[in-house]
Amino acid sequence: MKKPVTTRRGISMAETILSTIIVGFVLVSTLQIVGPMVRSTSVHADRLVAANLANELTEEVGMLLWTTPDTNSPNSIGLEATETRVTFDDIDDFNGWASSPPMLSTGQLNTRLTGWTRSVTVNHVLLADATTTSGSYTGLKRVTVTITKNGTTLAQVSSLHSQSADTLGFIVKP
Repeated sequence: MKKPVTTRRGISMAETILSTIIVGFVLVSTLQIVGPMVRSTSVHADRLVAANLANELTEEVGMLLWTTPDTNSPNSIGLEATETRVTFDDIDDFNGWASSPPMLSTGQLNTRLTGWTRSVTVNHVLLADATTTSGSYTGLKRVTVTITKNGTTLAQVSSLHSQSADTLGFIVKP
């Protein structure tokens, strides 16, 4: 005796529901993996921009005199009365300086970096231990450039500068 052959003409509602559930679980799992990857890529790109901004300003500061050429006062740190960002002539002029968005050496703001801040501190430090701040002249200054984006610190670069550098013929910003 032959069994009658039955042919299927479509998929049942149960098969449709089951396949939708399986695809849904796969999609949710994939999105949970992709989201953090996208955020991670964005954070790495921001850290790269921050490192470049910090290094750029650190190099610019390094081109300046150690102390003010007019007064030659080794103890003073900070701006003279008439100085602006464009006329900074020595390292300590940058002490307490900050710009948001970051300002170029020409005085122009980089408007593409809204929310970013570039700030600088300058301190006298001990010759024996450059991590220790001194309240007076030691012959060595530490310049720290900090880059933040929306309040989050992304990069910080410190450099040391000695008074003897002024006598070695470094290029002075006009």
